[in-house]
Amino acid sequence: MIFGDWLLAQLKANDWSMSKFGQLCGVSHVAVSRWISGERQPEPESCQVIAQALKVPVEEVYRRAGVPLSRPNLTTTAETALHLFRLLSEQDQDRLLAMMRALVELEEAKGRARGGGPK
Repeated sequence: MIFGDWLLAQLKANDWSMSKFGQLCGVSHVAVSRWISGERQPEPESCQVIAQALKVPVEEVYRRAGVPLSRPNLTTTAETALHLFRLLSEQDQDRLLAMMRALVELEEAKGRARGGGPK
């Protein structure tokens, strides 16, 4: 799946217009339209805001957009988690990611309730 198709599917899944998504990303609806049509690929900085808006890992957006990403050195815990994750079926990976996202949202909500921002 090319980036534009993937991005359009994400907008549809969230019931967002190109204008709404552009507002979330701080870009015009024209920029979003160009990404979807394949006329332009997002710059690395745009990939970061796209990932934040969609609540997906920035690496996923980089990969789908074809933006090269050098992989940082991972901690032993992160390497182990990545190894174990790769051993799971695609369905189980999706379930695990959904659980992780739910935990992050819960932690963010706790932070807001205490008067803090997202962690």
